Amino acid sequence: MSDATQLTADEIQQYREQLKDNPEAIAQLEIIKKCDGDLQYATIRLARRSNIDEVRTIVRGENEENFWQKVKAKARIVVCRDGIQDDLAPNILGGLVGLFATCGDPLLAVVATPLAIHIIKETLEDFCKF
Repeated sequence: MSDATQLTADEIQQYREQLKDNPEAIAQLEIIKKCDGDLQYATIRLARRSNIDEVRTIVRGENEENFWQKVKAKARIVVCRDGIQDDLAPNILGGLVGLFATCGDPLLAVVATPLAIHIIKETLEDFCKF
């Protein structure tokens, strides 16, 4: 597990402060906390708990690593385009969470917070180099 997929309790608290005005993000942070800060595991748990059939169908039968790679590939389509960093500044974390929540892809909406945190930890530039 890389540093970009693992959070400490202190980091979870910092993200909670940054996202305090977003109740859905706070709920997703609680799942991350219950998963001992493991963003990859939290992502699959959030998808499995979803009441959206399309999301549950995607996650069914996938192992954790394959599912994580699918989520990241979908996210790259949304965030790795010219000027996106300018659109998200100055609150890049809140901007990414909001972008995933409203991009029209139900899977990205369900896992918006752990995915956005992963991108922040990896850096948007490095995430988009893949």
